[in-house]
Amino acid sequence: MIIIEGQIGVGKTTAGELLEREFDIRLYRELQHSETHSLLNRFYADQPRWAFTLQIHFLNERFRMIKEIRRDGGGALDRSIYGDRIFADVLHEDGAMSDEEYATYETLFLNMLEHVQPPDLLIYLDCTVETAMERIKKRNRGLESGIPRDYLDRLNRRYLAWYEGYDYSPKLLLDTDALPMNVPENVPHVLEMIRGALSAGRYGDAVPS
Repeated sequence: MIIIEGQIGVGKTTAGELLEREFDIRLYRELQHSETHSLLNRFYADQPRWAFTLQIHFLNERFRMIKEIRRDGGGALDRSIYGDRIFADVLHEDGAMSDEEYATYETLFLNMLEHVQPPDLLIYLDCTVETAMERIKKRNRGLESGIPRDYLDRLNRRYLAWYEGYDYSPKLLLDTDALPMNVPENVPHVLEMIRGALSAGRYGDAVPS
């Protein structure tokens, strides 16, 4: 099991599709169901009303996908249960989730982690907030296009701190500003780094040499 994490718009699905093609494993997409898209649009339109519902939905879906991957012998996730709490933390800080909702979410999250087998590798994709905003605008997913820069700034800081403390598995950081995943010339180098991290169980970062 390989998990891919990073900022909104960083290119997780693009990286996941690369793994799916080159490693012959299934990519379990975060946004693979119509109800997820519907909930996400409702959330962006009215965060206090839908934040808790959306977070529980995502948590449940990620847990289900992990069980399916383990049952079927492998796969990749374009966002994982481990980083899910970052979004809940930010929403709670903003008041979009009440103390009671956050406590319920946190209890469920911790209970689920007790039953989750760690992945074989975390691939963390990094980019600047400016790059994330450009990619979000380009893909034009409904109300997502109106995400404030401040929200992305806070997510970025949270994610980088989370990555530094992550110790469930080997991890690999890829700078997608320096090494965009959608540039064919970069693919061999990206694959080489991923294969190296998988075979060596390396804890570290990777940028173009």
